[in-house]
Parts: sequence; C-alpha cells; structure tokens
Amino acid sequence: MKTITKSIITISALSLLLAGCGDAKKDAKSEKKVSTIEEIQKVNGKPARVVKAATVKLTDVRSFSGTIEGSQQTTATAKLGDPIAKVNVRVGSKVRKDQVLAEFVFTGDNTAYQQAQANIAMQEKSLNRLKEVQAKGGVSLQDVEQLETQINVAKMQMETARRATLVLAPSSGTITEVKFKVGEVPGVGGAMFTIANLDKVILKLNVTSSEIGFFKKGAKATIELNGEKLQGEVSLIPLAANPITRFFPVEVTFKNKGQKLLPGMYLTTKIDAREVTGVSVPVEAIVYSNGVNSVWTVDSEGKAKRKIVQLGVQTKTDIQIKDGLSEGDVVMVEGQNRMNDGDKVLIVE
Repeated sequence: MKTITKSIITISALSLLLAGCGDAKKDAKSEKKVSTIEEIQKVNGKPARVVKAATVKLTDVRSFSGTIEGSQQTTATAKLGDPIAKVNVRVGSKVRKDQVLAEFVFTGDNTAYQQAQANIAMQEKSLNRLKEVQAKGGVSLQDVEQLETQINVAKMQMETARRATLVLAPSSGTITEVKFKVGEVPGVGGAMFTIANLDKVILKLNVTSSEIGFFKKGAKATIELNGEKLQGEVSLIPLAANPITRFFPVEVTFKNKGQKLLPGMYLTTKIDAREVTGVSVPVEAIVYSNGVNSVWTVDSEGKAKRKIVQLGVQTKTDIQIKDGLSEGDVVMVEGQNRMNDGDKVLIVE
C-alpha cells in the first residue's frame, strides 16, 4: 500500500513539473511576440494632433510706451520780474478762464499801475473843472470830450498794468503743474502754471522711423490700468520726425472718465497697428531650429513632411504664414517634435 501511495505522489510531482515546463515555454513564446514602441509606431504611425491651415483676418497688435498729458493744455506765464506775493491754486484745482492764479509784489522797478492810478485821478479832477468852465461857455464841448477820451485810454492802460501784476488762467481746466512758490521770482515770460482739460488726455509716444509705418489715424488703442482696460485711438501722426530727437511724436487720445489717467503717468498702450488676411496656423505649430522656422505637415499618404515657412503677423493664438504653406494643408500642432520626414502619422483627436 505504501508503495502504491509513493508511486501516485511521484507521478503527480512529475505532472506538475511537466506542466510548469509547458507554461514556461508559453511565456517564452509570448515574450518573443512583444514589440517595441518604435515597432508599433512604424506599423500604426507616430501620434500627432493636427489642424488645417486656414485663411483668416489677423490684427497686428504692438506695444508702445509714453507719457500722459492733458488735452487742450495751456501755460500761464509771468509778465513781471517781481517776487510772487500770493499763489491762489494748487495741483488739482479747477479753474475758469481769467481766474487769478497768483499775484506779484510791487517793487521800485514796477510802478506802472500806481502811476496810472495817479494820472487818472488828476485827469478826472481836471475833467470836473473843465465841465464847470464849459457850462459857463468858457470852453467847447469838444474840449471836454477830448479829455474824457484821454481818461478812458488811461483807464485801459491802468487795467493793463493791473493785469500785469496778476497771473490769470488762459483757459478753463485743471491745474496740473505749479512751478513757483510765494517769494520766488519766475522772471518775465516764465511758465508758472500748467492747465489742462482732463476729461480727455493724450498719451504721447516717441516712435522710431522703422515703427511709424504701423500707425494709422483712428486705430484702436488700449491701456490696462489696475485691472481695467481703457480704450482710446490714435489721434495724431506727424508728417515729420522731431529734428533733435529723430522720433515721431505720435499722439493717442483717451476719454478719461473719473480722471484715472493723470498727467505725468508713464504707461504702455497696445495699438491695433494693422490688419492682414492670409493663411494662418496656431502659434504652437511653428518649430524654430537653427535660425529657420518650419511646420510639419501630413501629406495625402499620411506621411510627415517638414516645410520651411516665412512668418508674418502674429497674435496671441495664431500666426500668419506668408510663404511655404497653402490653405487646407494639414499641419501638426502637437507631436511634431518627434517626427522625421517620411514617418507614418497617426492622427489623434
């Protein structure tokens, strides 16, 4: 009985061993059937995501920086070379035309106003006496009228002298600059105050000769300030450059509701420089290597083909292809960096 049992165990062990050997042979055969990624891609193709080149309209947006100024900007100047006695306004003050901004101290060098007052007082006394004489027939009415005319002329001269002691606002607006303080002497003709209309402001740009061609009057402009986009437009394109700086002083006008744009601010604006219509692709389709721009296309046989292209206007998402590509060409936007000319392409969504 023991002998029979041992025989059964031995047979079972041999069976298991043979079965194990059989499984090992199957695994070895399976391993031989496993292919590499390269072999799979050679059969099925290298995966790539594609789009078709299309003809679209693109806007060339360019950035330029400049300084804000008030529109209709004017300057109040000094007519005397005397010390300033009083300043009536400060930066931010709203003023009206002919409002008194500052007053001068009278000095020995400036007595025109006082002299005019004295002359008028004397002439008015003479006029009163002359009228009494004329009433008695001693002088003609013409003599009286002649003296009255002289007095009126003297009063106008006195008013001119009085205005010379005052600095008056040449226009209505907002004071954007005060250049002198009480006691200082600006000198005759010295600029004392700057007044501007801040309902509209001007962004002044210094543009180079190579960039001036991008500007068109009325082109849209955008300034982003504290997360808010403010819209304006190109309002002035000069016909000649500044002879000293060699820059073209381009002006961009912005409506300034709430007066968020203030004179002196140095800001960057984005200008819609020009619009073009042409064959375009997404920017991620462009491959730059060794100074050459190219795209990878899929031909009618499903094979990869590299094409050298000439680029044009670029936006955030798309770029114009000026040469090297046709409308409808199938262009890779993902996976092209793994391609070689002639590779089979597996198009994926």
